[in-house]
Amino acid sequence: MKNYDVKDYGATPDGVTLNTSFIQAAIDDCAKNGGGTVSVEGGVFVSGTLFMRSCVELRIEANATLKASGNADDFPDFDCPEWNVKAAPRNSANCLIYFGYIENASLIGMGKIDCNGSAYCEPVHNEDGMTNYVRKTEFAPARMVLVMGCTNIKIEDVTMFEMAGGWGYWINNSQYVTVSKIKIYCNPHYPNADGVHINCSSDILVEGCVIHSGDDSIIIRANNNTLSKNRVCERVVVKGCVLSTKHQAVRIAWRNDGTIRNCVLSDLVVTDSRVGFVVELPDHSAPTDVGKEATVVENLLFSNIVFDRVEESPIRIIIHPDNLYGRFKNIRFSEVTSVSGDFPQVIGRPDAVPEDIYFDNCKFTVKGRTFHIGKSDRPVPCFRNVKNLCLNNTSFDILYDPVDRVLYEQVNDLV
Repeated sequence: MKNYDVKDYGATPDGVTLNTSFIQAAIDDCAKNGGGTVSVEGGVFVSGTLFMRSCVELRIEANATLKASGNADDFPDFDCPEWNVKAAPRNSANCLIYFGYIENASLIGMGKIDCNGSAYCEPVHNEDGMTNYVRKTEFAPARMVLVMGCTNIKIEDVTMFEMAGGWGYWINNSQYVTVSKIKIYCNPHYPNADGVHINCSSDILVEGCVIHSGDDSIIIRANNNTLSKNRVCERVVVKGCVLSTKHQAVRIAWRNDGTIRNCVLSDLVVTDSRVGFVVELPDHSAPTDVGKEATVVENLLFSNIVFDRVEESPIRIIIHPDNLYGRFKNIRFSEVTSVSGDFPQVIGRPDAVPEDIYFDNCKFTVKGRTFHIGKSDRPVPCFRNVKNLCLNNTSFDILYDPVDRVLYEQVNDLV
């Protein structure tokens, strides 16, 4: 397979020069000649939007960094076939690397993608001494790598950091996509710094990844707003990953999504997060995040999961009012060990009842909060408006803070 070195096309790895046209020329030349490898090697290459082509492997070598430009004008919006861009999040398609309606392409290598988040986010100091960040401009790239309408795409090994107030990877309307052994790190206080977002796609494998994100680490959705016809999200496998986030480690479904089915998430470690796994139809959302369908979520398996230092619930399944509801059915949690600030929640509506919810061989421990005998704020598992909830060899324990001086036996009598 022929190799195309971007430096041979004029790219300068000095961390200052804008190299978009040079790297794009190498990609186009590679595709025109039947495919091969485009190498980014030996330094820091600043770039704006790059358009991938079929049969091209973009390889970022271990001694190289692809750095997003700090100038928003280097990420122009563009039209996509059959895609209503104005219905997309942030009302745009702009990104750093675009896999658009192509096949047999890859982004690989032990190098880095520096999303240059500090160029697009500025600190806001709160009265309590905490520092959060807001976007400096709405023209920041809305996601870093966008895979749209593609078949047979591989993303492997690359380390991404400092997402610029947008998503790391958005896989939309695609099939046969593998995301393997990537690393994602960012300032957890950056807005919307999601990890891997999978939408309306099928046959997707995410494995062996380490994702420390500011927003949701992994998202599985079926929001068809951007597509000309509705598509199911199905056959998604997430395994062997380490996740942490300021928000949800895994989020499945959202307001008026379509159908999400036949997914497996296994062998995961979730630490230092606000919430673990969320399957929720919320009570509010941004307009571009509201779908048009009755949501169906069925045949989900979560197995061999460790939660630790999770601030709130490790598992949350909630259907809020005013959502179009189809069914939540056959959701199974197996071999889960959890230490968190609250217990799992499964809360339906009288007219929208999740059914066949299983907890097999699970242990949930609430730790790190202060509770007192006789107080009503003691945490309890919350299951409401659920049909066929099965708890098999599953325990719910409270590990009290020693400062309470409360005997476990006394508390146990009241639980």
